[in-house]
Amino acid sequence: MLFILDNNFIIDVLTRRKGENRLELTLLSQLIKNNQAAISSSQLHNLRYVIKKNYANYELDYFKIERKLRVLKTPSYIDFESTMAMIDIEDYLIELSAKAENAKIITSDKIFCECSRYAISPVAAYYLLLKEEKAVSFLPLKAINDQYALAIEQGIDRVLSSGWYLLGNEVKSFEANFANYCGVKHCIGVANGLDALILILRAYKEMGIMQDGDEVIVPANTYIASILAISQNNLTPVLVEPNIGTYNIDSSKIEAKITPRTKAILIVHLYGQNAMDAEIQRLVDKYKLKLIEDSAQAHGSEYHDGKQVRRAGNIGHASGFSFYPGKNLGALGDAGAVTTSDDELARVVRALANYGSAKKYINDYQGVNSRLDEIQASVLDAKLTGLEADTNRRREIAEYYIANITHPGIVLPSFAAVAASISSNTSHVWHLFVIRTTKRDALQKYLSDNGIQTLIHYPIPPHKQGAYKEWNRLSFPVTELIHEQVLSLPMSPTMTNDEVKNVVEVIMKY
Repeated sequence: MLFILDNNFIIDVLTRRKGENRLELTLLSQLIKNNQAAISSSQLHNLRYVIKKNYANYELDYFKIERKLRVLKTPSYIDFESTMAMIDIEDYLIELSAKAENAKIITSDKIFCECSRYAISPVAAYYLLLKEEKAVSFLPLKAINDQYALAIEQGIDRVLSSGWYLLGNEVKSFEANFANYCGVKHCIGVANGLDALILILRAYKEMGIMQDGDEVIVPANTYIASILAISQNNLTPVLVEPNIGTYNIDSSKIEAKITPRTKAILIVHLYGQNAMDAEIQRLVDKYKLKLIEDSAQAHGSEYHDGKQVRRAGNIGHASGFSFYPGKNLGALGDAGAVTTSDDELARVVRALANYGSAKKYINDYQGVNSRLDEIQASVLDAKLTGLEADTNRRREIAEYYIANITHPGIVLPSFAAVAASISSNTSHVWHLFVIRTTKRDALQKYLSDNGIQTLIHYPIPPHKQGAYKEWNRLSFPVTELIHEQVLSLPMSPTMTNDEVKNVVEVIMKY
């Protein structure tokens, strides 16, 4: 939660005009430390004027504080007939900023507190902050996006002022930047991650490389979207069990599933861990298969083949990415992309995603409407600049979890090519930190009772879903074991060290 500091609160802290102001000082210090302190843009002019005129001796101290505050936009949708606007227009403008951000306003103005549900006293704010600090959210999306608030706001303003909302400069910029990040020639922005995979397979069919009924090998342990993309193209998914240590497809079990109808292997970099290995490359080369990556959870993960380092999106012949808000690189809604260095595949995918048209009103294919819009592209471009820093923070958290969770009833993640320091291992970007336990439901309830939010990825495997009734009698024991025991712990680049320690301490007392 953000807290907007009213002018009187800031002046009280500066001047100590209410005695020592210990509570206010403690509150301000904690809010700044947590990056939760803000000010409305409507306050700046008046606050600077008042301090310069009446508290000149504190001017330098004020600017030190101001630089540490997040400045919130004052919305333009003003209702001059509202009660707050009629009582005090300055307070009303602050309230508008609070409404837009779902923030609280810390003020010592009793009338403000009485008239606005967003305004609270410093004492109330202090206890609210204490209560909030005890809880650990699984993935606080607002806090993640707040890191990029200024750049996101600037991008959205560019789109609004341009009057161009689809297939414009923002999309071109992001496609170029993300292609460069992945190390590929082409990035095609699409509507979502599922569409990205569907379009890759559909393009291969249009190119004559695949046809109805052909087989695509895919892990049994995955989110259902990986499999939906295959079946929606009238292709046949062939499920392969995972490696219990990595949760990714067990490459030693793939060759037994290859038939004359096999045309591709679709690997899934599950939970953020790169699934590629030398055996998969051997099979791709031996049987002349297409290698497709589902990189929805693995933005930036790397594969070292002994000769070169390649990022997810540049390992196979093509890759599908999701930018769903909860991903490591997330938009503010649905968004996705296809990456490839195959010129012809890129051309066909781009056309298919735009009604089958490469040139307006000329339709070469029976395509679909699956396009990345300008606003989402601007958001992704803003957040791409911080992706590596966010990933490094995820690795630090994973390193702490692995070093300090030593509970005998919990199985920690393991991954290939572990370096001396976990944080230096680039194969895993820790989209999720997944543990296993035979007492999964009991542990989840215990953690929830202690203010720690967890999720299950995923409770029901694809072959047990109603969408694939024909598979319900099949047995994939490793996959089923995983789905019965996994639990995802909080993992966010915005987690504080105290929150990470709290998660560990609570688990170790279980």
